[in-house]
Amino acid sequence: MSYLVNKLNACSPYWSMFSRVLAAITGGYVLATANSIFISQLLLSSVGKYQAIHIGLMLTFITYACVAMWVFSVSTATKVWLGLIKLTVLVAVATWLLMKLNGMSS
Repeated sequence: MSYLVNKLNACSPYWSMFSRVLAAITGGYVLATANSIFISQLLLSSVGKYQAIHIGLMLTFITYACVAMWVFSVSTATKVWLGLIKLTVLVAVATWLLMKLNGMSS
């Protein structure tokens, strides 16, 4: 087992970069999608259903780009993953509450 650990060199900066790239791609996608649904639910009462969805989807691109830049500006990869998880859970809970308020979920 120690041979495998030495061979992989888990302390290498390449693993940190790989983790950040993975966080930018997958974590950014998940957070942007959650944000899109949140914005759609937020705008549902003021504009039409399809316009709210369209505005949420358009703002997804901005969210995804900002997350991708933020991932590489944080000091450690652990902080990146924890930040992405916290933000995604926060947005998901807020979306769920808005859905309950709007009467969209059963």
